[in-house]
Amino acid sequence: MSVYTSVTAAQLDAFFGAYDLGQVVDSAGIPDGIANSHYAVATTHGDYVLTLFEAQNDEELTPVIELLQRLGAHNPLYPNPQADRQNRLLRNLNGKPALVCKRLAGRSIVSPTLDQCRQIGAQLARLHLDTRDCTFPIASHHDVLSIKALFEQVESQLSDVDLELILDELQFQSEHEQQTLPGGVIHGDLFRDNVLFADGQISGILDFYSACSDHWLRDIAVCANDWCRDDGIFNTQKLTALLSGYETLRPLSAIEHQHCNRMLRAAALRFWLSRLVHRYSNRPAALSQPKDPFVFKDLLVQHRNAAHA
Repeated sequence: MSVYTSVTAAQLDAFFGAYDLGQVVDSAGIPDGIANSHYAVATTHGDYVLTLFEAQNDEELTPVIELLQRLGAHNPLYPNPQADRQNRLLRNLNGKPALVCKRLAGRSIVSPTLDQCRQIGAQLARLHLDTRDCTFPIASHHDVLSIKALFEQVESQLSDVDLELILDELQFQSEHEQQTLPGGVIHGDLFRDNVLFADGQISGILDFYSACSDHWLRDIAVCANDWCRDDGIFNTQKLTALLSGYETLRPLSAIEHQHCNRMLRAAALRFWLSRLVHRYSNRPAALSQPKDPFVFKDLLVQHRNAAHA
């Protein structure tokens, strides 16, 4: 979450005037994340999050919002989109598609415990199972072709050492990507800052705007690379805890276990490159927290070394 598009108090009052959500009494930009603009909005009826989408249009967002409705209708951990008086979920604000969701209680954590890793593993499995019969039209943006497209955007900025590492990893991933693995809807960005905890228990799962169709193991790897990293070092005990939580609901197949390290490597490479793209794009933001790309380079090296240990 970040703030790229500014919204005045008067604009906010007018926008919320189309809803039955009470009068705005307070608002503040939310600095976490890097893709869209987010505001915490307090009204006389409760607390909400207003999201302005910086790159996606209504057509691209519709499947994600339908997914949020589906999940939010049956599970209080998901933010349920709010409709205005004309039953519209997406509206326009400052030239951007905008969505209001109920703000969930809790806070994100910096250093998850083994139990919290088990919890997020179980919730990720529940998400996969709850959406297994859902046809989701957004193709993967984590596959090798997508990773290569990111690489091409930053290739000229890279050192010879980094170029050699990335090209070698892309070759490895290309040789193994055709393996058939179970899949469906994935969150695609289930980092620690997208999960809320209250009293030690998960209270909210946020930011589905990177959701797509892909291997479920890919989602596990994206999640594990953030949740199981302590001061830059991958913690295998936390990975074991996350997987044990996941497998209480959906046991992994033998082929998934075989490809776990490969997926961890692919996820590390993908987020190294996507964060480099963001760094070099120089998008102006009124409120944003920069994300370090090189934590994922270091993870990639660790996963590669583990594969050959």
